[in-house]
Amino acid sequence: GVSALNAQSQALGMISDNIANVNTVGYKGTHARFSTLVTKSATAENYSAGGVRSRPSQGVDVQGLLQSSSSPTDLAISGDGFFVVNQNSVPGLGSEYAYTRAGSFKSDADGYLRNTSGYYLQGWRTDGSGTPLATNTSVLSALETVNVNGIGGTASATSAINIGANLP
Repeated sequence: GVSALNAQSQALGMISDNIANVNTVGYKGTHARFSTLVTKSATAENYSAGGVRSRPSQGVDVQGLLQSSSSPTDLAISGDGFFVVNQNSVPGLGSEYAYTRAGSFKSDADGYLRNTSGYYLQGWRTDGSGTPLATNTSVLSALETVNVNGIGGTASATSAINIGANLP
């Protein structure tokens, strides 16, 4: 009974944390996974009671709700994937890369996109059609810090569209 009360207490703590952090950007909810404790087998002279325990389970790759934002530099990933970030604006040898699904980025004084923890957003440089210029996109050293000061261009009006629709 004591182990069950303890397991339920831990599960309620996890639920409380989930409710408290419902609007925290990038927070991943924790769920309790219960498992039965098996002890040594009972004998004619001894009874060995089992028990239960809860283990926290977090889905770090779980898709959260996408929300609209007034910031032009906020990003979101729909589906699988992570943003790659680095503590250094110009990562060098030995720089550690981190992964996040929180896409709240702001431009700093130099135009680099940084998240609320101060990490710089990394990405591959592309050509005009969006094709990465890096020859090997499977290595993190090919990434560069995203700088919005260098983004420019002139918008052009749409001249033609195609529509595919089902009408009743």
